[in-house]
Amino acid sequence: MTDELIRPWLERAADDLAVGHLVLNEGFTAHTCFLAHQAFEKVLKAYLIKSRHAYPRSHKLVDLVRECSTYDQALGDLLDNAIVLDQYYIPTRYPDATPGTLPHNLPSLEQAKEALSAAQSAFDLVNALLAG
Repeated sequence: MTDELIRPWLERAADDLAVGHLVLNEGFTAHTCFLAHQAFEKVLKAYLIKSRHAYPRSHKLVDLVRECSTYDQALGDLLDNAIVLDQYYIPTRYPDATPGTLPHNLPSLEQAKEALSAAQSAFDLVNALLAG
């Protein structure tokens, strides 16, 4: 039963990663970073569904990584990426986000690539842990 609950989360995360690559190729860096955050969040929640059959109603990746790492310390390695991706959650969505949150108000192409790479790392790690 748990696998039936996890699969949709992982599929949506994979979709977010795929669309993130598409919009990156079109130069939409803010959208890329937001989708990377979403993919990262969804794989962590999939892991928590497997581990404790629930997940917190939070979008803060740092908190989710900390909770996940209580079940498997390997997930603590995602903390630095979570810190980076958390900075994109609000400012990439709203034009009146906190001024100065991101340099020049939008992420650079390099930042967007790094965001996708961070999300892919989380996706790969969680999938490996869930398969093992």
